[in-house]
Amino acid sequence: MRIGLYGGTFDPIHVGHLIVIENAINFMKLDRVIILPSSNPPHKKHKKKTDTNIRVEMVSEAIKDNDKIILSTFESTDDSVRYTHETIRYFKEAFKDDDIFYIMGEDSFLTIDTWKNYDYILDENIIVFTRSNIDKDSELVEKVELIKKDNPNIFLINNLNINISSTFIRNLVKNKLSIKYLVRDNVRYIIEKRGLYV
Repeated sequence: MRIGLYGGTFDPIHVGHLIVIENAINFMKLDRVIILPSSNPPHKKHKKKTDTNIRVEMVSEAIKDNDKIILSTFESTDDSVRYTHETIRYFKEAFKDDDIFYIMGEDSFLTIDTWKNYDYILDENIIVFTRSNIDKDSELVEKVELIKKDNPNIFLINNLNINISSTFIRNLVKNKLSIKYLVRDNVRYIIEKRGLYV
């Protein structure tokens, strides 16, 4: 099988995340995508985050009607920091006979040199999604082409220009504005019921 790994804070999970996953399944012929809510991502250690269990609940609700997306709590079982290279190693060991692909956005890829053991990550299968149309002369394309000289398994995919962020959604809620269609209805219900982001 071809399995994608997609980590994030998902505070909250929104349609942009789901479109990334669906595009990865479509364009990379993935059989499964394992979504990994992170309790304490290294780059957001000191940022305020919604309780991990609530974020996991929102992810679970958002994906429950898609049997190709599997929720894993590998990065959210406790408050410890889990590094991407550890996650990749774990799932490569767990799925020895399968091809593992790590899915990430262009912002993350452009700063990957700051990640712990990034050279290990850059030797793996990586799917990079853009937030806008791919510019052949962009820093992103230059970086992808440079790394591809050592690892041809870096795949750059245009993500239909879906430029939605969790920060944007939290700000809408804070300002008492609608988030309908930006998150799935069952996620919106959890946000409203629990009074998140107000």
